Amino acid sequence: MPTRPRPPRAKHPRRRPPARGAGAGAGPRALQGRLARVTAQVKALRQRHVRELAAARRAADRRLAALMREMAALRHHEARAQALTRLLAERDTALARQAQRIAELEAALLRTPTHLG
Repeated sequence: MPTRPRPPRAKHPRRRPPARGAGAGAGPRALQGRLARVTAQVKALRQRHVRELAAARRAADRRLAALMREMAALRHHEARAQALTRLLAERDTALARQAQRIAELEAALLRTPTHLG
């Protein structure tokens, strides 16, 4: 018997794989696993945040300590400059008094007769 060629079959559309996620046919065991993963992620993120916050606080404390040291050094230099200015003023005053005293003594010496002249 002669066989007749078969007409081509219509292709069926491919089925989509089942959606994965909460409520999409996932059983309680899958949901528990996902909940455990999400909980672990949240815990890891919190720990990372705590570490980053602590590092930021330490960095801020280091910067603050450096600024405080710099301010203390500047105060020290300012106090030293004021002390040196005060000492210089006192020496200027003392030198002026000594110069005046020398001038007085020279004038007195020139007024008094000597045995030479």
